[in-house]
Amino acid sequence: MEPSLSNQQVLVDLGLTLKQARVYLALARIGPSRILELSKTSNVTRPDVYEALEKLQHLGLVEKIIKRPVEYRATPLDEGLTLLLKTKENQYQKVRTETQILRDTVRREKLEPQNQTENPQFVLVPEGETVIQRISTAIENAESSIEGVLSWKRFSRGISSTFAESIEKAWTKNVEIRFIVEKPPEDKTSKELVQFFREKPHTQIRFVRGHPNTVFGIYDRKEVYVIVVSKTDLPSSPALWSNDGALIALASDHFEMLWATATKNTD
Repeated sequence: MEPSLSNQQVLVDLGLTLKQARVYLALARIGPSRILELSKTSNVTRPDVYEALEKLQHLGLVEKIIKRPVEYRATPLDEGLTLLLKTKENQYQKVRTETQILRDTVRREKLEPQNQTENPQFVLVPEGETVIQRISTAIENAESSIEGVLSWKRFSRGISSTFAESIEKAWTKNVEIRFIVEKPPEDKTSKELVQFFREKPHTQIRFVRGHPNTVFGIYDRKEVYVIVVSKTDLPSSPALWSNDGALIALASDHFEMLWATATKNTD
């Protein structure tokens, strides 16, 4: 009887290969065994069983019984799972620490290309998590101003969830934030969200009728993100990023014209 596929997958998720998982589960089920018996039970070839056992011994999941012929026995499954889980947690913590170190290094040494403003670029950022991460970074890196034109759906989700953490960081730096937003629904939740936003420092919001034809954000007047498909959820559309001075000026002029005609009230 072969080990359950779901049980094998748990062990694979915890860091074992499929063959190692099959050998360990078979050994845990049948008890101390010789290579030949273990190969038949696990349905793993003898050479692969030898290789799997070597790794499993290294992980503390299998012990070698010194006798003739040699036998192997598994660490009890409950203890083995605890060992694998602890190893996985340690690996995750190590990666998390190294990721934070890399982030701090980038911010400290400012590893962005020095000639970025001298060589204007146009980049189509793909939809999905990539565009969300790029915009989050732009918000967090802003030092003086953030200006945006967006739909109510994008605004409400961005403030309450998608970009909430990034915008909080901008608020702590007293970045001036101005948003032109589609007029919200007439309900209590929408009014409370607008009030919450207006109570933040250096923050203003105005409203336009209907969904904006162009959805975009300008950061420190140095870079701009234009959402290619404005009438979709943010993850569903790519975005055009640019640090080109002419395009930023065009977006800024358009923003100021909309700002002048937009209303301060939602009614």
